[in-house]
Amino acid sequence: MTLAHDITEIIPGKKKDVAFSRGKVIEKGDIEKLLDLGKRYLYVFEGPTKGVHEDDASTRIAQAILGEHMEYTPPKEGKVSIKSTVNGLFYVNTQHLFAMNRIKDVLLSTLPNRHPVKKGDIVAATRIIPLYIDEKALKQVERIGEKHVIRISPFKTLSVGLVITGSEVYTGRVQDGSSVVEEKLGNHGLTVVGKVIVPDEIPMIKDAILSLFDTGADLVLTTAGLSVDPDDVTKEGVEATGAETLFYGTPVFPGAMFLVAKLRGKYILGAPACVYYNRNTVLDIILTRILAGERMHKSDMVKLSYGGLCLHCNECHYPTCFFGKGL
Repeated sequence: MTLAHDITEIIPGKKKDVAFSRGKVIEKGDIEKLLDLGKRYLYVFEGPTKGVHEDDASTRIAQAILGEHMEYTPPKEGKVSIKSTVNGLFYVNTQHLFAMNRIKDVLLSTLPNRHPVKKGDIVAATRIIPLYIDEKALKQVERIGEKHVIRISPFKTLSVGLVITGSEVYTGRVQDGSSVVEEKLGNHGLTVVGKVIVPDEIPMIKDAILSLFDTGADLVLTTAGLSVDPDDVTKEGVEATGAETLFYGTPVFPGAMFLVAKLRGKYILGAPACVYYNRNTVLDIILTRILAGERMHKSDMVKLSYGGLCLHCNECHYPTCFFGKGL
């Protein structure tokens, strides 16, 4: 008898793996092991079968939704996983995802939309429920797959200029602590090409931003000076460059007083003081989107209110949590 599907062995807390693989010829010596696994009956190949086998079906589903910068694994226990081949931002069209899962006996699960991924990360997995499925169902899957259910946008390599605002830092009364911001930018793959410390004066903030762009920065990040205090004039300094403020204030905590402006096609990000002491803020969310090539819109920031509250967990798991995913 030739086994028609993988048989799994589970040892609680220790192991979950294939004990007998599809295609194995069952021998007398296998019987005791099969009984230990609770298998008194088996599916075996005996002549022609109707439908598509689970291994072939899950492979076809994966192929139907596979996009650029992805690869799929060989089927194991009837399941095929899809992995990223790059560092980037993962996107899923939930309308098409739900439509696929409404097809009888088809299962497809993905990461949340806008989830940052690294090369080798699993982004989706699929299988069918029965051992065999109708060809008609797979044709439905393949039609939906043509609509691009999932995609990955690779992160770009960008350079950033830093403008540290604050008269207390400029005069030396307070030590510059921007090294923590530089480390954060490095973790996102950004290269700092220049840093300028300026007082809370509009002309100097303006000149610092423009000089950093002139030296080749792809984007400029200002830190602090964005509260409602009368001497916080970073926003005015940004706008003095001629930049258009796309939005000021985001429904994300930490990072509510965040600013995004655009000057001649390049972004200026105004980060509030929380970036100096909070591990993850709205800055991390916005950076991943810009690195993925997204254009910033106020409407997207409104959607960040859903899942925009960081719980400051004792053990941080960001980005594998709800923070910053939005809708």
